[in-house]
Amino acid sequence: MRLRPLLSMTAALSAFAADAATAPGNTGPITGAPASSWAMSHPSEPRAKAQVTFLTRDGARRYMIELVNRDRASVGVAPVQLDEGAASRAGQGHAEDMAAHGFLGHWGTDGSVPEQRLTDAGGADMVLENASCFTDERTRALDPQPRIDPRNVERAEAMFFHEQPPNDGHRRNILNPIHNKLGIGVAQPLATATEIPAPCFAQEFVDAYGTYAPIPHTLRRGGVVRVRGTTAAPATPAGVGIAHGGPSAAIPVAELNERRSYSVPAPYRTYWPAGYSTPAPVHVSGRDFSIDASLGPDAEPGLYEVSVWAVFPGSSQLVMVSLRTIRVE
Repeated sequence: MRLRPLLSMTAALSAFAADAATAPGNTGPITGAPASSWAMSHPSEPRAKAQVTFLTRDGARRYMIELVNRDRASVGVAPVQLDEGAASRAGQGHAEDMAAHGFLGHWGTDGSVPEQRLTDAGGADMVLENASCFTDERTRALDPQPRIDPRNVERAEAMFFHEQPPNDGHRRNILNPIHNKLGIGVAQPLATATEIPAPCFAQEFVDAYGTYAPIPHTLRRGGVVRVRGTTAAPATPAGVGIAHGGPSAAIPVAELNERRSYSVPAPYRTYWPAGYSTPAPVHVSGRDFSIDASLGPDAEPGLYEVSVWAVFPGSSQLVMVSLRTIRVE
């Protein structure tokens, strides 16, 4: 059984314009990197063990974040903290979906995408996903109490980290200094007489830089969504975006295995603070912000995405720090 990794990576929008007469522009969609087959021949191949001590699911999570932080430290990047809340719940659901149906991708069998799964799990931050699984499209029963071979954790992290440019999206995701939390999903089929089970992993990198008031799960056409919250240092609020995520419907497993990249939809409507060209101003006071954002009169039914953008000291680049989904009926 061959494991294959997949990534959803972000690209920030263009610089926060200094000209108060013009709103900042968008560079386009945030695009994921394609997956590829892997042969584990790197010199840092996981070491052979005379005797393997298998890990519980929680143990595998802790070991994977230890490896991620080892890799971040190797280039001087601060560690991420294990997010045992919404990010791990979202990652766990996706890892189980992939392992149970034999596919790899960022879409789920229900048509969900990473930010939608994080929203449904109760999260509100920006999330970027690395995933690794097998792609034979076989249905399997999952082990409710899996025993994970630590060498499989090492292999998955090594596949991500030892990518070479320009196809190094997974590595760049691991080394992104903006990420400060990580949720991890781990799922493994039951062993059978003819199969040694291999685990599937979902790494959910989170940019946790604020607290945000809840938004509704659904909204009627023509409705308004109140977006408000407080960013945390060092992030300063800069804008709120509305994007159309399209319909969300079940996807056949064969099609899921054909989808080798994922793009976070670019906002079609963006609200900026007073002084910029904007449909309505975002009210900003220090790190507090609020806006009653309309999705627009032509909003069609389907999935929409509400983003919060911020700037960090020493940079004019906009960074998405919150991304939530809402369904329009």
